[in-house]
Amino acid sequence: MWTGEWWWNKQANLPDRATIAPIILASDKTKLSQFKGNQTAWPVYLSIGNIAKATRRQVSARATVLVGYIPVSKLQCFSSKARSVAGYRLFHHCMMKILEPLVEAGRNGIKMLCVDGCIRKVYPIVAAYVADHPEQCLIVNVKENHCPRGLVDPKQHGEPDACLLQNVDETLDILLRHAEGLNEPRFVTQGLHPVYEPFWKNLPHCNIFSCVTPDILHQLHKGIFKDHLVSWCAKLIGDDELDRRFKAMPDMPGLRHFKKGITSVSQWTGAEHKEMQKVFVALLSGAVSNEVLTVVQAVVDFIYYAQFQVHTTTTLRGLQHALQTFHDHKEIFQTLGIREHFNIAKIHSMLHYLEAIIQRGCLDSFNTELSERLHIDFTKEGYRAGNHRDYIAHMTTWLRRQEAMHLRSAFLQWLDQDAVGLCQPLPDTLTNSDTDSEPGDIDLDGLNAAPVEKVEKELPLVSPISGVTYRIAKNCPNPCTTLLELQGKYVATEFLPVFRSYVRSKLPCSPFLPTHLTRYEVYKQVKIEKLPNEFVGDITRFDRIRAVPMTAAKGRTRPVPAQFATALVIHDRELFKGRISGSLEGLRAARVRVIFKLPPQFGDLPHPLAYVEWYTAFNRVDTTTGMYTVSRSTRNRAPNASIVGVDQIYGACHLVPKFGSQIDRKWTVENVLNAATQFFVNPYLSIHTFASSELYTRGIN
Repeated sequence: MWTGEWWWNKQANLPDRATIAPIILASDKTKLSQFKGNQTAWPVYLSIGNIAKATRRQVSARATVLVGYIPVSKLQCFSSKARSVAGYRLFHHCMMKILEPLVEAGRNGIKMLCVDGCIRKVYPIVAAYVADHPEQCLIVNVKENHCPRGLVDPKQHGEPDACLLQNVDETLDILLRHAEGLNEPRFVTQGLHPVYEPFWKNLPHCNIFSCVTPDILHQLHKGIFKDHLVSWCAKLIGDDELDRRFKAMPDMPGLRHFKKGITSVSQWTGAEHKEMQKVFVALLSGAVSNEVLTVVQAVVDFIYYAQFQVHTTTTLRGLQHALQTFHDHKEIFQTLGIREHFNIAKIHSMLHYLEAIIQRGCLDSFNTELSERLHIDFTKEGYRAGNHRDYIAHMTTWLRRQEAMHLRSAFLQWLDQDAVGLCQPLPDTLTNSDTDSEPGDIDLDGLNAAPVEKVEKELPLVSPISGVTYRIAKNCPNPCTTLLELQGKYVATEFLPVFRSYVRSKLPCSPFLPTHLTRYEVYKQVKIEKLPNEFVGDITRFDRIRAVPMTAAKGRTRPVPAQFATALVIHDRELFKGRISGSLEGLRAARVRVIFKLPPQFGDLPHPLAYVEWYTAFNRVDTTTGMYTVSRSTRNRAPNASIVGVDQIYGACHLVPKFGSQIDRKWTVENVLNAATQFFVNPYLSIHTFASSELYTRGIN
């Protein structure tokens, strides 16, 4: 958060040597009961921007704390007309009580002991408030059809016009004039509620309107994409056609396959929305016009950019370009009769993403997905631990005890480490039978436990070509596999002639050539480690390249379809070494049929081998989407196959068939890669794939 302009601007307004502690608030009402009852809780969470966002996103790091519960009441003591305003006033009164200590501390500072042992004068300032749209409007005290950040006519939400940020002093002046009974037309035009004492009234150095951060989960994933874009496209091509395309989508590890389509699902999660976005652009190609497809791709691009964990000037231009492309072409839905207007608050919210990133940093640290996850630890578990009567009091008691236990455990662990010393070597074998310790002396932290040797089931190897680490099973799961099995179960029809050619060219000193009697050690998969990408964090990721034949049905279990993954394979080493990051130079798509070890009678190789069937080179680009298109490569009417080293496999490659205007009814997830003739190379398989492709810089230079 310290990379944003907000921090620097606030630092300039504070005394010298002042330390800012940006307060990040989050609140969200959640249901506690299941199947019966209407028990709800309204927790308020707090974190600080001094903690790195990678730590704040980890629930186990305890970087976010619960500071209170907002009371949930039906307010039946008020008339139905006054009940809504009373609810607004109750919320602001409670939040004012919760945040009351921040007023004096934020105005004059407070001395605090920091983690490095230094005492600093800290100014805790409310910097961000994470909430969904209805609660954002509740926080800033405006009606839900208005923008919670700026001044814009609700009937102009669909226009890409600038939205002027609201001013706190002017808003408070309007509320004061309205409370005094004066005629104030801005009270109506700005959609204010008669809450004359908002909780942010006295918060120093705080503009609550700029503190409201974009919400990727509810605004983009659930709102613009699922509730609007998907429903618009379903009206264009029909629910049945859309479902058939999802059902026939080629499967691969890490990709959700919608076996029953999407239109029959009544409840969705954010993870399912993300899975739909991975294939939505290529899935619609041919079924909708190019202009509609341009709008769809612009929305998906915007969503992917918004999730970047690091932004540069280039990526911010890409975010703005995607937004501008959407507004330039969105009228096509009005022309086709799908929409009458675009006065949708969530569409308007897209205008504020760029400004919020520049001011407060990347949006992955302000997503409501974190607060949704925190509900489990801070509300639901405490509710289930009690008898559901006077549950708020029971939950707070339970949480207080849990916190005390955690602090005590952490203290004992620190005390024990200080006494024993982490660097002191421990005995290799120490059990209860060979120690004289009393039962009360047992180390609860496991420092005196016998070290357990971790058994590695996979062998890590490094590719000398790409420098990428890959992993393969230590013990071969399918030894002594015959040629007939490879040609039948694995559909490796050209295996023997191709392998013979490989032995002649690559192993000229081998005294033997493969025959029909040769046996092979065949593996199920290889895991390719993905190189770090600054835009998606430094978490280690693996692409699983599977080559598994169909498993027949046994008893009541259904047959498991075959999985022969498509991958990017290094085809030209010289081009690959000189390629620009993100390009596909030197790479080629291929379908991996067999992963095997070279039989010892032919020689010795440091890396396993793979039998692959090639697709055509990356020479054709779709003019609308900018995605590469390929087709199966053949030689003498047979698959163009080769034997390559596993160290040449660079990563996964998701191919989406060109379904055309209407999908062939015979196509299924099992046969679509064999039945289709042309394919898109899908760059939306993950944010990592998108950030590593050429698309993320398309049209922004």
